[in-house]
Amino acid sequence: MSENSLELLAPAGDRAALEAALEAGAGAVYFGLTTLNARRAARNFRQDELADAVRTVHAHAARAYLTLNIDLAERELGQAARILELARQCGVDAVLVRDPALLALRPQYPELEFHFSTQTSMTNSADVAAAGRLGAHRVVLARELTLAEIAAASADPGVRTEVFVQGAMCFSVSGRCLLSGWAGGRSGNRGTCTSPCRVPWSIGSEPAGTPLSMHDLAYAGRLDDLRRAGVTALKIEGRLKNAEWVGRAVRLYRGAMQNLEESPPTASGGPDAGDDLLAQAAQLGAYTGRAVTCDYLDGRREQLTGESGRVASGAPSDSLGAAVASSSCEAASEDTAGPSYDFSIQVEPRGIVCRFQCEGWTVEWTVPKTVVRRAHKAIPIGHVFELLGAGPIQGFDLREASSNAPEFLMVPRAVNALMGRIAAAIRQARKGPADAVRVELPPAVEAVLQKSAPHQANRRRLGDKPDRARLDARAVRAFLRQAQPQEIVVEGVTAATLERLLEACTKAGIVVALPQVFFEDDLPRIRRLVAACKAARVAVEVNSWGGWQLARQADVRMEGGPGLPVLNSLAARVLREAGIRSVTLSPEADRRQLEELTAHCPAPCSLLVFGRPPLVTTRAGLPESSLGRVFEDRRGVRLRPAVEQGLTVFRPVEPFDLRDLDNEQIRVRHLVVDLVGSDDPPGDWHGLRQDGRRPFRFNYDRTLA
Repeated sequence: MSENSLELLAPAGDRAALEAALEAGAGAVYFGLTTLNARRAARNFRQDELADAVRTVHAHAARAYLTLNIDLAERELGQAARILELARQCGVDAVLVRDPALLALRPQYPELEFHFSTQTSMTNSADVAAAGRLGAHRVVLARELTLAEIAAASADPGVRTEVFVQGAMCFSVSGRCLLSGWAGGRSGNRGTCTSPCRVPWSIGSEPAGTPLSMHDLAYAGRLDDLRRAGVTALKIEGRLKNAEWVGRAVRLYRGAMQNLEESPPTASGGPDAGDDLLAQAAQLGAYTGRAVTCDYLDGRREQLTGESGRVASGAPSDSLGAAVASSSCEAASEDTAGPSYDFSIQVEPRGIVCRFQCEGWTVEWTVPKTVVRRAHKAIPIGHVFELLGAGPIQGFDLREASSNAPEFLMVPRAVNALMGRIAAAIRQARKGPADAVRVELPPAVEAVLQKSAPHQANRRRLGDKPDRARLDARAVRAFLRQAQPQEIVVEGVTAATLERLLEACTKAGIVVALPQVFFEDDLPRIRRLVAACKAARVAVEVNSWGGWQLARQADVRMEGGPGLPVLNSLAARVLREAGIRSVTLSPEADRRQLEELTAHCPAPCSLLVFGRPPLVTTRAGLPESSLGRVFEDRRGVRLRPAVEQGLTVFRPVEPFDLRDLDNEQIRVRHLVVDLVGSDDPPGDWHGLRQDGRRPFRFNYDRTLA
């Protein structure tokens, strides 16, 4: 690839799509194995298929990129290392990554380029500079950037940039969404998103259609703008789309790139040609039924939502059906024929007993009976079977279903958890030689993977009294009049308000949190804040790689926040070696993942034990009338949006709460109560529950997929 040429990067969810992309003229193809990638609903490639796929790509003088772009659990570190080793052996050109743990392995694989996935939330030039310092050759920029912001991020000579030009967009900034994990334990950060933003929602109890469903992206008429901005690669989204669609998309963009080289636009921009290309790109939207847009490039953020798109053939149209029929922003279009499973639900005095049988494997679990307070939203067991029978889950069809009480009502949240449990059981049933990568690791790689002893500062066990509170800056003074934690982490601080904050915090230590998402125009403000923290000898909590870069440049003491979540001990080691003195465990983690991680965490760590975490952070504009109102879907998920530091953040109305649990195996430095978004911070700090209901545990009691 020459210095000034653009690379056209195409998706390949299977062999047919890969061949279609290459025949249509793709300069590179990205794809995943059948495990550990952000599109686990795609057919993907088995270990024994990878070498041939790479040879095919190289035979077309194209480049092969392997996706390894999810948060990794402790027990997946060995598998991730074997995938890197397999990629090296097969001649893969680059690996797309998200988890910091993989940066520890990067020196062992100089043959591989490391690209930061869009899941790392690259939103500004500080993010890009940080990626370069950490060893990335390329970053995939966030979809929400303007053309000027893309140019600023692409100005770093040491790191190449890649932008999405066609395909689906998430409502949340990529990598900043916990909504699917919150609703049912299937995380977009782990490749199993159920697309909850695509389903109908009510606002204030009134039906509101699909207000969180984004239009699709189409930059076909803006390629010269992107080239002038310094972009290296143009990326088409769609590893769940079929080969025909991939071929059409690549031909469209290859033709647009050739026209650009042969007849560069005039200074006026050539709007007619751009309009024609956009019209052709809009035809690709027929696959989803959604409108296409390039408004983000021009800084327009209003009226970008409201179309849910088509429903996959055979898939149910309601939100619970969508949760099991799809595990990404696009519903899968695979053949429904395939293997099957049996499922039974028996209502017994001890609870609701679920029995799953598949591929000669049986698993049984008991769901507690819950009081149905809103019968009109409850779901009969018989309807659960209808949802399961409407379409396959990861290629598996429901064969036989039985229950002794088909009219028994279950609350939506219990049904959603059940759906997630079935999906997890199917993944376990599918696992075998085809999914487990089996290659021998070099001794140097094995040495990197050696487990550490837990850090000696991690002495608090889950069940002890929390010692830290997390607060919005505006709530600090009133809170400290009624509560006195040992330390507080404060969001929404500016350089101008820091001194007043310190005056209020005479008895509690303070850590200033940097935002999880910020853009180019925010950099001067954040630089002033970290400089003020340095002068006041106050630690900052970094929640993005750009925040880490700015804090490192200012030489201020750093802690890692929930925006740099840790799901494995190797990631904790990487962050600590990067100068981050303590880390925050992923709020999405389940009980077993927390136990395995804390058994080997080499850095002081924090665990959120209560809170309303930011489930969605978006740059898309919403009507002001919707701010502060309750959004609710059919599963009973209730969210409330508010503007926080210039972005719209959706937090749950009801918090999660782990404070009444007792687990000797989970030991940390800090137990944190997150009071941002609370209507009554002192009451929540003291645990004053009014309704007497069993607290919501987030993923503690279920398996995070």
